[in-house]
Amino acid sequence: MTASSSQKLPLSRIALAGLLAIVASIVANVLIWWLSGLVFAIPADFMPLMGPGPTIMFTTIFLVGSTIVYAIINALSKNPARMFLIVATVVLVLGLIPDVMMLISPESMPMGTPTLPAVLTLMAMHFAAFAITLWV
Repeated sequence: MTASSSQKLPLSRIALAGLLAIVASIVANVLIWWLSGLVFAIPADFMPLMGPGPTIMFTTIFLVGSTIVYAIINALSKNPARMFLIVATVVLVLGLIPDVMMLISPESMPMGTPTLPAVLTLMAMHFAAFAITLWV
């Protein structure tokens, strides 16, 4: 969703970029989910990876939020692309904390059995959506 320069974008362009980011991120994340299920023994009780449904739902929710954040930044910032990169990077890092906490203290986040491959799969999904969103 970043512009090639520091120019502000029309709302229609932001909405289109957001839609493209959502669709591309869903495809990438479902592919990551599917491949990880082939390569790793993901526990059947691990709720975030129980099927493609949670992946599609959470990818959509967070990228709709990301699109709204970009629209706000675009309206308020002199350099929206740079500001969005900063905000998105901070959110990515903060979003990895619950993943790490699942490994350190699984009882604090009862979502099934969080094995290292399962958590790394979630992290790969975060990075994929991050990269796609910044690229679009």
